Amino acid sequence: MAKEQKISTGLRIASMLFDHIVMTFIEMFFFIPGMISEFLTAFEISHEPTTFDIFGLNYITLIGFALYFCKDCINGQSIAKRVLKLQVVENSSGKVASPIRCFIRNIFCIFWFIEVIVTLVNPNRRIGDMVAGTKVVPFNPELKQSKINVGQIVLSIILAYGVMMLIMLPFEAWKSRIKSNQVTYVTRSLNEQAASETEQLFADSLGTHLTSDVRVYDQLEQNKDLKYVSVILRLNENYLENDNNYEKIKSVTVPLILAQFPEGTFVGQIQYIYQQPRSIRTRTLTLDWRKKE
Repeated sequence: MAKEQKISTGLRIASMLFDHIVMTFIEMFFFIPGMISEFLTAFEISHEPTTFDIFGLNYITLIGFALYFCKDCINGQSIAKRVLKLQVVENSSGKVASPIRCFIRNIFCIFWFIEVIVTLVNPNRRIGDMVAGTKVVPFNPELKQSKINVGQIVLSIILAYGVMMLIMLPFEAWKSRIKSNQVTYVTRSLNEQAASETEQLFADSLGTHLTSDVRVYDQLEQNKDLKYVSVILRLNENYLENDNNYEKIKSVTVPLILAQFPEGTFVGQIQYIYQQPRSIRTRTLTLDWRKKE
């Protein structure tokens, strides 16, 4: 029997770290569209209720995570293993591990830190290797797949994507709970007169300090008895630079809103904005008493 090829612990850990860094950069390409969208939305000044997406994850970004699980599918070598001359092979036969086996072993990268600890003890085989029946050995040029198994690679990516979908189910459930409490107003209930009266109240009381833009809807989809009130206040002075000044501007603006719309009769938000030629500061105060009812 041929003597089993050993690799050093240092080389194996280096390979894992290198793989992790490379695959993280690849994943970032799938995050970029969502990140750009979130970045642009963050600077939008709108009367729409504030919403957010947990971690910015969506169906596109999950592709990046799925590719992480399939990083060794071509000839048993990820990018890092090609650079460091390593290869994933079947433990029993020594043949190049199939894409499906590589996918199975890499699922356990979810427990990355545990896998690192196991690798310190056994550089050739971490937990994923033991489950998939694989091991990592020095690259042997004679061990090359005769041809790339495209079918298995595609199947591995589909399975990896499915695994990510399952992992995301708890987060999706959390998002659904959050969305169920988000505000949705009845568009046809727009009350321009109430908005105009509120703007006039701000002009009469604080006209030298700010200008207001108000939107009022008389009904919510979730509760026909509640209004939706959105107020955008463009400040003439920077009251947003510290908490003390912010509390001062809140102390004179919130009572004006409550004078028009008593507490408990509406939900909404006040957006404080201080804009200069090359910068903009914003703070949003959410007004929602539904949880107290």
